[in-house]
Amino acid sequence: MQNPAEVCHGYTAPGQKWMKPVKGKYTWHFLAPDVHDFAWAADAEYVHDTYPGPNGVTLHFFYKDNPEIVENWKKLQPKTAALMAFFNEHIGPYPYEQYSVIQGGDGGMEYAMCTMITGERPFESLVGVTAHELAHSWFQFVLATNESKHGWMDEGFTSYISDEAFNYVLKKEKANPHSGSYRNYMYMATSGQEQPLSTHADRYATNQSYGINVYSKGAVFLTQLAYIIGPENLSKTLKRFYSKFKFTHPTPNDFIRTAEKVSGFELDWYLTDFTQTTNTIDYGIKSVENEGQNTTITLERIGLMPMPIDLYVIYEDGSQELFYIPLQMMWGEKPNPFSELKRSVLETWAWAYPTYSFEIKNGKKVKNMMIDATGRMADINPQNNSYEFK
Repeated sequence: MQNPAEVCHGYTAPGQKWMKPVKGKYTWHFLAPDVHDFAWAADAEYVHDTYPGPNGVTLHFFYKDNPEIVENWKKLQPKTAALMAFFNEHIGPYPYEQYSVIQGGDGGMEYAMCTMITGERPFESLVGVTAHELAHSWFQFVLATNESKHGWMDEGFTSYISDEAFNYVLKKEKANPHSGSYRNYMYMATSGQEQPLSTHADRYATNQSYGINVYSKGAVFLTQLAYIIGPENLSKTLKRFYSKFKFTHPTPNDFIRTAEKVSGFELDWYLTDFTQTTNTIDYGIKSVENEGQNTTITLERIGLMPMPIDLYVIYEDGSQELFYIPLQMMWGEKPNPFSELKRSVLETWAWAYPTYSFEIKNGKKVKNMMIDATGRMADINPQNNSYEFK
């Protein structure tokens, strides 16, 4: 706001409450640099608190003086600062001087430098919706992707990073904070109603198909990319993408090219299959044959979409080993995601071949094995991903 002294008695500096407005008619002047959308709210019954955010940002909180919600809105304030600090660290610096969390609307809706959320929520729900709407500041209002053509780059990326932040700030310690997104995607992918992520927002047959696609499958796109190129490479990709393309309206190709430059992999196949088709991922352990001291394992690709494979093996002596099968069209191999676990890198698997066999020649007997024990690969039929010797 540019003229607070003109419209308020006893105007005080940021970090303190506003005084009552001067009676009469006045014009409030606001300036919002580098934004493509805006909103404002006014209510004579609002309580207005400010809280110091990271990097000198002032956080504003506007909510009703309702005894049933005041405690939660007070507790929300340091959590909002912690959420902003998380996004600053894992995406890039918030570029504006302030951000407002406003009680209003009928759910949660993001705008430049503010969000409107329903305020009568349990505390964790209040933090969750704030995390999501605040994250839009990076993936929509700074990067400014085309929501009609590529809604998954906005809602999906926002869902991914806000789930990560919520898990961290509230110390949930979930192994996979995106499990809900995976469940939603699996449901849609096996329903017969899925449409490609590249579908224009106005061309979806149902609201459910749109919602699951742009929010859940969009989040899975990033989580699964971490499985493909490694978590550290995904982290570097997000930061470089934000740094290079802020305020430029980037496209899906801009993002995947950034991931290619960071990782050194060829990744156009991933963008094509996962966003422009409804091809699904389904790998299985087809057979395990013991021949003396050797074990021959045959895997099969049942779904149309190819992927690199992490195969976790536990031997009867309790030792473990990771077998990594690179996808040939990637032209590279990811770093070992578990440095404490021995990993053997096998020959590449070309997408055209439906089966792949290899031998374990260490003389150890296999007790059990599992394809992608982390659950980061969006395999629509995980029941055929494991084997146990009986």
